[in-house]
Amino acid sequence: MKTSIIILTLNQLPLTIQCLESIKRGTPEEHEIIIVDNASKDGTADYLKSHYPEIRLIENAENLGFAKGCNQGIEVADGNQILFLNNDTVVPPGWLAPMLRALHSDHAVGMSGPVTNYISGHQCVPVTYSELKDMEGFAKEYCEAKRGSVQEVRRLIGFCLLVKRSVLDEIGWFDERYGLGNYEDDDLCLRAIQQGYKLLIAEDSFIHHIGHASMGQNPSFDLSTLLKQNANRAFQKWGAKIHSLIYAPPISLCVGIISSGNEAALEDTLASFTDLAEQIIVVNRSGNERIAETAARYNRQVYSVKGELSVQLCREWISRMSTEPYILWLQEGDYLTADERRRFTGLKLSLFHQYQVVSLRAADGARYMTRQTGERIFPEEIEQPRLSTFFGYASAVTISNRLEKAGMNASAAVSSEA
Repeated sequence: MKTSIIILTLNQLPLTIQCLESIKRGTPEEHEIIIVDNASKDGTADYLKSHYPEIRLIENAENLGFAKGCNQGIEVADGNQILFLNNDTVVPPGWLAPMLRALHSDHAVGMSGPVTNYISGHQCVPVTYSELKDMEGFAKEYCEAKRGSVQEVRRLIGFCLLVKRSVLDEIGWFDERYGLGNYEDDDLCLRAIQQGYKLLIAEDSFIHHIGHASMGQNPSFDLSTLLKQNANRAFQKWGAKIHSLIYAPPISLCVGIISSGNEAALEDTLASFTDLAEQIIVVNRSGNERIAETAARYNRQVYSVKGELSVQLCREWISRMSTEPYILWLQEGDYLTADERRRFTGLKLSLFHQYQVVSLRAADGARYMTRQTGERIFPEEIEQPRLSTFFGYASAVTISNRLEKAGMNASAAVSSEA
């Protein structure tokens, strides 16, 4: 599987050469290198064309910024995964393989990144070298000690970011509103986790990072002003501070099921949702004693009803007994495929504006999640909600059901009503 390595340049030719030579020495994996030059004035483009003819070079007449430049690289990339790499990095032998292993360790992993000597956030580790010539020795020893270790995080930094091409095509590329740079990688990470993708640090991959080489070359450049400007752009887009959204805890929910007596279908549902819900309540109005036995294997809150009791009264009972802020109303036979499960996990991280009603599509209609604060809302009372989005992109979350009629399509999008 080919990796497309996208590098942006703005002057700093010696650093670019140093980066490229380290990639040449330490990267046996199949890869291509795409360089997007943002109007360098130091002869970078001419040098690359004469000394690195194998590189795909995009020349811009002006500095289009990080996000736009990366997106230009994605447009021409052939790889199954895309690696965004700063030109002020130096990579040791064996740097890429651990990130690839992490990225493809699970279908739900969307991005991976290395550790480094200089960066904000989780990826910075203490180093013992002070001169670059000693970096490879440190990296080899450090990575051997961390062999196979990964750390799941909510945020990876774009100085060295490996992303599945399929994930980029699903969640969108870098948002170009961030101009010269900063916050576009946070924005990308937020969109990924809201689709349920995992972000992993490959702790056995180390690269050296100088930091702010391109931005810092202009004496009049004011990083703090740019950070404030882009923080404000992120706030305007998302309606809240972006880092508070990235690190927001998932909502907690109760699954409410009114059993009609189908043991096998109920077991399918309980097995699929037991580790995704903080509480499950099953009301058995069927008279089938084995329903209680089935439900009890997954949860303690099973209520058997003697005599006739309406669905509405059963729902009211579940609502009164629920201790969680949301109730997901399910039917027997509802279950999640692997992709649906990933998206549902992301949905739990997406409800930061506390929607009153969320509609999850299924082939036979909809399943509703309702918030249990203020006036309680039950599925029978909900009109078809209008299709909306979570701040600029639609969440595609569906629920399948083993009792659906053959041939029905269970694909649809989440809609929500505040």
